[in-house]
Amino acid sequence: MRWYKVVALIFRDFIIFTRSRWRLVEFFYFPVTTVIIWGFFALYTREFARSAGLMVLVINVFWSFSYICQSTINLQMNEDIWSGSLKQVLASGISEFEYILARIVSSAVISIIIMFIMLVVTCFFGFSIKGKFNTILHLTGITLIGSVALSVVIAAFIIFLGRDYAFLAWTILQLFVLLSAPLFPVDILPTPLQWLAQVMPFTRVFAAVRKLVSEGSVASSLLVDALEIVLVYLALSFPLYFLAFRRARKVGKLARMT
Repeated sequence: MRWYKVVALIFRDFIIFTRSRWRLVEFFYFPVTTVIIWGFFALYTREFARSAGLMVLVINVFWSFSYICQSTINLQMNEDIWSGSLKQVLASGISEFEYILARIVSSAVISIIIMFIMLVVTCFFGFSIKGKFNTILHLTGITLIGSVALSVVIAAFIIFLGRDYAFLAWTILQLFVLLSAPLFPVDILPTPLQWLAQVMPFTRVFAAVRKLVSEGSVASSLLVDALEIVLVYLALSFPLYFLAFRRARKVGKLARMT
């Protein structure tokens, strides 16, 4: 591990990010305005369904956080592929692991900043962080790990299948969130989908958020289960990522892609 190369890539990512207006709009403007919209919805419903409105609001915060973390990693990679700079980066001696690690770190920093802003906004609409900070911190960490794991899997698919599958960077998370039952209990889903929901990375995160809003606390066993699931995803994602790179190099797909 050569940290100076990782830091150089992270610095490069932040320069590109701050100079791209569309990135600032997509990753700051849309998440914050969406939280504000759902915040006003929570205010509207507080007289007859207070916890329901707040539940939707806070779930949307974690949903947005997951999307920002995952998509930032994969979109940075897509831009390197489309611009042809991926070949130059790898030719400079940066390993596959150093490359993805730099994207993970820069994405985590950006996502956590936006998460903090969104949580502050929720406080103006009736959600109290008092007494819940540790739980929110744990849920944020679990969501971050799950999102990183998904992004590494998506990166593996893009490398293995080719640049035509770059659309996975902004589409696949939606399917995982749908199967994670964000706004309702898992038993509402059809039986086959309930089985899938049990192995989704965010099912227990959303269940914990609903508990946190409605009851004010979350059982530690639920947090442990959520952490175990995302750690399994993370453990499986990197071997798949390295395998995709080896396969792409072997068949010449990596050279054609860049």
